[in-house]
Amino acid sequence: MPATPVELLIVDDDAIVCAWLADTLADTEFRVAGDAPSGAAALELLDRRRIDVLLVEFQLQDENGLDLVRGLRSAGRQMPAVIMTASPHQGLSEAAREAGAQATILKRSKRGSLLTALRAVAKGKTWFDPAHPARPRNETPLAPREREVLTLVSHGLTNREIAVQLELGEESVKTYLERAFAKLGVSRRAEAIAAAHEQGIY
Repeated sequence: MPATPVELLIVDDDAIVCAWLADTLADTEFRVAGDAPSGAAALELLDRRRIDVLLVEFQLQDENGLDLVRGLRSAGRQMPAVIMTASPHQGLSEAAREAGAQATILKRSKRGSLLTALRAVAKGKTWFDPAHPARPRNETPLAPREREVLTLVSHGLTNREIAVQLELGEESVKTYLERAFAKLGVSRRAEAIAAAHEQGIY
């Protein structure tokens, strides 16, 4: 163990996963400084503790793990983040990189792969799990505002509610949605949500 362990925060609502990770990382340079079941709980811990690396579940109770990382980056918090998932997602590694994460990892990965990912980001490098299929080359990624609007659609908000929350006109919201639909090759809100989830966009 190094004189100063690398403090790790696990953001996952599965107690079994948190316990497994803590056991897996025992006797390594990583020390689990805490675990949080949601993005909101993670933010509270980040305000109270020194955290060097984040290990974040893709689907949290209250938000998407990528949105949590994106929000942290917008707030100026730059500690490395690793996005973990139970199964492969097409385009997840690209989406994670765009959100500001430094690595992706499958939960079922062997201990060696987990340590490789964590050690890479702790040293300022990146490591994206090859288990996640790459985004098709001809796919046009959504612009930040398009992704933001589509995420709110996935939460059940109407165009008017989205306009109020984002301080936009309803026509602007409609335009962003139309652009997102075109890029995803869909024509309906439900199809757009499913396609975005399939491609790991949010």
